[in-house]
Amino acid sequence: MATEPIEADRTLESAWIPAPRPLGAGDVLALLVWTAAIAAFFWDVVAMKAALFYFDVTEINLPYRDFFASELKAGRFSRWFPGLYCGMPLYSESQAGYFHPFKYVFYPWMETWKAFGLDTVFSIWLTGVGTFGWLRRHVGPIGALTGGAIFGLSGFMWAHLIHTSMVNALASVPLAVWALECAWQGGRLRAVALGGLAMACQIFAGHLQDFLLTSMLLGVYGVYRASIERGRRNRLFALGVAAGIPVMGAILSSVQWIPSKELLDRSPRAEGLTWEGLTYGSWSPELLPTLVLREAYGTRARDTDWMDGFYPYHEMNTYMSVLGIALAVVGLSGRRNRWGAFWPILATVGTLLMLGRFTFLMDHAHRIPVLGSSRIPVRFHLWVSLAVAALAAIGADRLARPGRVRLRWAVLTVAALVLASVPIMTIVYAPAFAVPDPWPKPYHQDRYRWLGEELSQAGLRTGVLTLIGLMLAGWAARASGVRRTVLAAALPLLVMADLFGSHWHDAPTIDPGYWTDPPETAEFILADPDHQRVSGFGRFSAGEPGYASFPIDFMPVRDTLAWSLPPVFDLDSLMGETPMIPSRWKRYMDATVEVVEQSTVASVSHLLYGFRGQVADWPPPEKVGTAYVFSNPDRLPRARLMGRPVYANDEDEAVAQLTQLGPAIRDQLVVEDPDRPLPVDTDVSGNAEIIEEIPERLVVQTRSTTDAYLFLADTFDPGWSATLDGQPVPIRPAHVNFRAVFVPKGDHEIVFRYRPAGFVTGLVISTMGALMALGMLIMRRSMVQLQPEHGATGWGGWWPWLLALGFAAIVGGSAVSIGPDGVEPHSRWTGGLHRFTWGAGLEAMQRQPIVEDR
Repeated sequence: MATEPIEADRTLESAWIPAPRPLGAGDVLALLVWTAAIAAFFWDVVAMKAALFYFDVTEINLPYRDFFASELKAGRFSRWFPGLYCGMPLYSESQAGYFHPFKYVFYPWMETWKAFGLDTVFSIWLTGVGTFGWLRRHVGPIGALTGGAIFGLSGFMWAHLIHTSMVNALASVPLAVWALECAWQGGRLRAVALGGLAMACQIFAGHLQDFLLTSMLLGVYGVYRASIERGRRNRLFALGVAAGIPVMGAILSSVQWIPSKELLDRSPRAEGLTWEGLTYGSWSPELLPTLVLREAYGTRARDTDWMDGFYPYHEMNTYMSVLGIALAVVGLSGRRNRWGAFWPILATVGTLLMLGRFTFLMDHAHRIPVLGSSRIPVRFHLWVSLAVAALAAIGADRLARPGRVRLRWAVLTVAALVLASVPIMTIVYAPAFAVPDPWPKPYHQDRYRWLGEELSQAGLRTGVLTLIGLMLAGWAARASGVRRTVLAAALPLLVMADLFGSHWHDAPTIDPGYWTDPPETAEFILADPDHQRVSGFGRFSAGEPGYASFPIDFMPVRDTLAWSLPPVFDLDSLMGETPMIPSRWKRYMDATVEVVEQSTVASVSHLLYGFRGQVADWPPPEKVGTAYVFSNPDRLPRARLMGRPVYANDEDEAVAQLTQLGPAIRDQLVVEDPDRPLPVDTDVSGNAEIIEEIPERLVVQTRSTTDAYLFLADTFDPGWSATLDGQPVPIRPAHVNFRAVFVPKGDHEIVFRYRPAGFVTGLVISTMGALMALGMLIMRRSMVQLQPEHGATGWGGWWPWLLALGFAAIVGGSAVSIGPDGVEPHSRWTGGLHRFTWGAGLEAMQRQPIVEDR
């Protein structure tokens, strides 16, 4: 039975007033709880019993890091990756995370699959710990743990669990905000150096967009803080520090982002994005029910995410726990506080930007340099989840301390979300109740059952946990002393239970043999002494679930050696999956549509398919495992001498010449050489041999009786240089994507060396930045004295209603247009409501059915 509040409690207002509390046993206990929860949930990974896989982990992240780790173990810092795309600038692509500190904590000392798992889990753990430490400046251990759990386990993290570089970068967000607040509080630049280092780690992690999102977040925070400061000097300092942290981060990480920018400028992404491309991945208002029921439209975990064909559904995960949202509403009690008032503003702005195409704010965003290429607006949920974490921390802290707390608005908010979700889901799911059923196949009926189980289990889980949480909050609001503290301490545990429960199947694992035991096809090809590159075409889309509702043996799925798998098993590939590729590679692939010529020129010895077929003029395939392996009867060596050049003035002309030549590209060389040293009718006699090779150095010996071009079937890149018998010679683009060096007749040695374009420039700037940061760290003088961060704003308690009104006005004004026929829905809302179908999700993505009898 709840105890009556003591008289002292009755005198306290319901508003949140921060009370500094020293670190103590409560903090140790909170961090132990967080650590134990993370370790328990990811136990198979932490104990190294199972390996992460699926989607980008298989496509990109683990194969990249496996190469980097193997090179570190060999004592090399190799920035060129020969294993994919006929060679690729892996360092410039950046997702291997060459300078990210975690890569040196784990990868040199253990197998890659183990290091990769620990790297991922440790990043999630550190995100929560960093958030706890930042919030602990303002609230007690209970509030800090609540906020840390929400930010560390929010939908943003789960949506990007497959984007490991984003998970790495996420850990820097609370650290950068923490540093900014410390700089404001102390008036010193020391925190700017530390915040800059945290943000540099985001770029080192390999995801520039997280850096941009965090930079803009700090910018919004800086504008807010400047607006409530007094005096020009203080306002400029508040703004300057907010800008200085990302600037310092950019300077420190120049060694990474300058080479990456150079690659971006010659990749397909250099053309920028259209409005449609920029706003693809906007958070549709039809997804509002997923704030209440994370599984409202299914999940990949059960192969029921039927909306995945309309947008990247896994990215739409914005779940933050219903109880977490309720606590955030309680946290609005800090709206009169200078620190607490910022978070409702950030949540509102972040939500508007998340909506993307559904508001006019994004109508011209694609024209903004740099930011205009930052796709998938739902990623602004980073802001929202951080704001909700801060507000929920205030709410839990308020409930843990003496004083009157009103839960009315928290309960009404939860009820409003539920009531708003019902009509949306009713409209969306109406086709599922059509008679006759449009999806009568047994497979679809199974999916109905799986989806029904998900919805019922999710409803029960979320409902029970939310109800218990609100009841405990109510009891805590009326209790006092130790009883109140104990009741409030249960709230972060319930939030964690809800967030873990709603993502119980979202971290698929597999037997480590997936990465350590080569598939049958790899062993088959490696047994061929003349094997060269491979090119694999998977039976399934890379978006297949790594964990489906019916048994799938994912070991044989590897047999086609698709995606980025070949280098993991000591094979090189013509293909790959990175979004950052040189445009020359793509243009070569587009211009050589015939797979025989395309593969032969690129020195491909084997093609692999997940289905039976035939390749013109090639022997029938051998079935190895579940794949069909074709052996190229006319395989060509990577290094060869060629004549009969077809000269092109530039890349566009070379593409046109390549298309026109067709099969003749085996014998004639399209080369972009302004010197044109070799007559176009020259027939070459001679040979070339690779005599030494490591990733960043290649030595070729040639012997010929005529002048010739040395053609190397490796990707052209401005970072490569060459010498002929010790003298520098130019490397010319050949067949659009490859390399050629003119060699006179006779015996010669050509040495190719690689250093990423922009690396030296970036290294010099980063070194200068490190010296600047060191100077900031040892500087002790305080530059200004800002107002206390927890003073009163002087705003009335009603100001959040104006914020909500402004939000409604922007959304409402964006949803309609006024034309000749009066008010009507705006075209930007076209496709904003999708009706249920089993044909839009993974089924639509499949190249071949998973089961034969669908």
